[in-house]
Amino acid sequence: MSDGVKTECVIIKVACDPKMDNDTLNMVVEKAYQKLDIVMDKWNNSYHNDFSGGKMRRDRGIDLETYVIYIIHLFKDLCQIDVKAVKGDYDKKSLNITHNNKTINKKHQVDVHVYKNNNFIAVIECKSYLDSCYYTRACNDFKLFEKFGYKVSKLILSLENSLSDETKIFIDILNDNICHNVFYLLDGKRSSTKPVYETKFRKSINKQKLSQFIVKLFNIIHA
Repeated sequence: MSDGVKTECVIIKVACDPKMDNDTLNMVVEKAYQKLDIVMDKWNNSYHNDFSGGKMRRDRGIDLETYVIYIIHLFKDLCQIDVKAVKGDYDKKSLNITHNNKTINKKHQVDVHVYKNNNFIAVIECKSYLDSCYYTRACNDFKLFEKFGYKVSKLILSLENSLSDETKIFIDILNDNICHNVFYLLDGKRSSTKPVYETKFRKSINKQKLSQFIVKLFNIIHA
């Protein structure tokens, strides 16, 4: 199901690492590409079967989290790396504040938490589309990890972009550039009247952008 986009830039970036040869990298990219294509097929079929809007939103959110975990576990299976990813709902971190001689505790998480050798190394927010509200909330969640001593990489993976460049710059400056990277896997701005889960509005997966996301994950794991 290749869209013909070359991934040579990926090979150049990681070919020097002995634990990830070019064939393995291409296999990770291709498996991830095919997996997302299958997930999008599922959404198209669900829409055709008259899924409710709420159920579609829920399923897309769950599917994207599961998809990111799938990619990270490809590194474990194909590269023999001791890495794992878990849904944040099952891995909430304790944030403690002392106030009036009392300890106030808050449980905190984002969509996906990543571990290498049992060390907490990254957090990833997964969005079907990213707008200013979602981006602001993600940055606020990332700041809490930073404030309470969790030195982790902070990424967002989104299918579509609904955020202007100017708005992103404004939010980044207000939040001290807390988000390290944002990746979009589908080209073009998101349109609420042309949802990609409707077959006639479906967009092709940009394999080069997917490759960039995979390379970033690989580099974080080997930092």
